[in-house]
Amino acid sequence: MQKIFRPIPTYEGDFYSDQFIKNPWPHYEKMRSLGPVIYLPKLGNYALTQYAVVQMALRNYKFYSSEQGVSGDKFGSEFLKGNIIASDPPRHGKLRRAMSLPLMPKALNSVQKKIETEAQRLVDQLIEIQSFDGIKDFANHLPLVIVKDLVGLPEFGQDNMLNWAAAAFDILGIQNKRGYSALAKITEMRNFISNGLTQGMVKKGSLTDRLFKLVKDGLLDPELAPFAIRDYIGPSLDTTISATGHLIRLFSQNPNQWDLLRAKPAFCRSAVNEAIRLGSPIRSFSRTTTDNFECFGVSIPKGARVMILFASANRDESIFKKADYFDITRKNSHHLGFGHGIHACMGLHLAQMEMMSLLKAMIPRVRRIETDDPEILLNNTICGFSKLPTRFIT
Repeated sequence: MQKIFRPIPTYEGDFYSDQFIKNPWPHYEKMRSLGPVIYLPKLGNYALTQYAVVQMALRNYKFYSSEQGVSGDKFGSEFLKGNIIASDPPRHGKLRRAMSLPLMPKALNSVQKKIETEAQRLVDQLIEIQSFDGIKDFANHLPLVIVKDLVGLPEFGQDNMLNWAAAAFDILGIQNKRGYSALAKITEMRNFISNGLTQGMVKKGSLTDRLFKLVKDGLLDPELAPFAIRDYIGPSLDTTISATGHLIRLFSQNPNQWDLLRAKPAFCRSAVNEAIRLGSPIRSFSRTTTDNFECFGVSIPKGARVMILFASANRDESIFKKADYFDITRKNSHHLGFGHGIHACMGLHLAQMEMMSLLKAMIPRVRRIETDDPEILLNNTICGFSKLPTRFIT
């Protein structure tokens, strides 16, 4: 008997428009209501909207392949393919083995005290000035101080890490004005890494120094080393900055949750996870189907670009009750904000450590967090704020 597939619903919203980026949540709700698999005519892409289908696709790299690139369009996918998020085994495994060990919890014990000390110093300073920008002065601080030092690039690389990371995330969308304007920055980064960076220029004992040593010892293919360095630069900054901005914004909007955390600091980790679930720093990465495929009753052809909507899946009411509410006691913390499966974020432990250290520094002294309306970050992939007027009330 011939299998009958249901017609695929379409959504006409412009996923990469300024209007969509500034207020995406009603769009995601409408997308989920249409079904787990929809089609976006403006992009010519399929999209996965609900938790179950997104989790399934992230687990199934053989059908939903990353090695053709993960941008929202062909150009971006071709331009940025080959790194850890845009590769499949065996290449992906080689990169992950080379990069992941220093970012595991045991390895991070060596920097935990430094992170906690720097978090305390920052909070003390911001309490003194009272009003500040929650992004530039608060969320940016630990990634720029701690991660820059861990990566260990020379001055030019450190000065440009944040710009390079933001540019990569724009290209990981589509080549609209933001995407095209980012190309020169990524070309600059590639030239810096491939044509001028040597082991003698980087900090001894840093993540980059370790990669050079792996190449020297024959444990990492020299062709892969530039990709690994790029991967340390890109995802380690913007995602944590975005999540930290969402964290303090959510606490300012939900003072009862801040009171609860101050009374029960053991909820720090769940508060961080809840902010990442609601904020979902990565809006979407794409995959390419390797065969004709039936997905939740919809036929997807071989070679189709399929967008994985992390931000939509993380507000799926069938998984998260009262999904739009910030609840630091939420028992189901299995969000997809860090991805899932073989491409799950390697830096998740560092990001959680940074964010938890900030909360722990704030708890004894900050009675209330106040924020004014944020300025939304206009980036093709990152969901966050570019400015967030903030006050710590003691």
